[in-house]
Amino acid sequence: MLPFLFASLIIGALPGYADIPPMRVALLPFEDRAGFQGEWELARDVPELLGVHLSTLPGISVVSIDALQEADDLTVGQDISSLGKKWRSTARALDVDVLIRGRINKFGVRRTMAGDPNTLGYRSYTHSVQLDEVELIDGMSGSVLSTLTVSKDSVERPLDLSLFGKPNAQDREFRALLSAEFASDAFFGLTFGQHVQTVFDQLSQDIADSLLGRRPIALREDAKVLAVDGREIYLNIGNGDLIRRGDLFSVLQNGQPVGTVRIAEIIGQNLSKASIVENEVPIEVGLSLGAHVVPGDTKN
Repeated sequence: MLPFLFASLIIGALPGYADIPPMRVALLPFEDRAGFQGEWELARDVPELLGVHLSTLPGISVVSIDALQEADDLTVGQDISSLGKKWRSTARALDVDVLIRGRINKFGVRRTMAGDPNTLGYRSYTHSVQLDEVELIDGMSGSVLSTLTVSKDSVERPLDLSLFGKPNAQDREFRALLSAEFASDAFFGLTFGQHVQTVFDQLSQDIADSLLGRRPIALREDAKVLAVDGREIYLNIGNGDLIRRGDLFSVLQNGQPVGTVRIAEIIGQNLSKASIVENEVPIEVGLSLGAHVVPGDTKN
């Protein structure tokens, strides 16, 4: 089994963003309804593997939850409205921006046989991955930012016939799944492992698009720095500007970007606290705010 993941992406290869932190994401255990008969622990194995895929994408850092026992109680079956405080306390304990949970409905290979398997017959193999209610939960408010679903089948129908019950290559792979370590080289060498790789590549990209590919935020022309306290500053933007914790904004001096700040806390409709991520000149009261910055973008 994979060790529970701790990955931190540094975007130093991108000009101007060496010090801008990525969005921190924690994957909670998923609810397992797949009923796989092998040795895998899908409730943990699936989010671990999804975390591995997410950690390869610019702008996202995947954080381990292995030490947080209370996270095991946060499952899809529980009502989001009753868990808002628990989401927030979990996010604070992990120092993350977004929590991800989901449900595993299908995960494995189904074999279908026609004819007499001991004489002459056909077999087909359906590789299935279905993950439902993959929820991206805002760590500050506890609200669901978006919900994703992935369901993908791949069917193999070997041309060769099964004669006198003799196993074919697909039969041997079908049995090998029961002994292959999850996400091992042997696992990814199997047709089902390759199918899983494709599905998780797409799902991780969909998650990244949901988290980082937001519509551009158009701030008011008077958006500016209200107060400065060391590396912490206060801004005259808040809930009314549709911002959220973790958002990055450039700071302008005479219309030119001279720094970047990250929203740490949204205090009210027109007030938020931010931290200075980088600055070329001292950040002072009255400096204007510029464009919303997405981790992984090149600097304007």
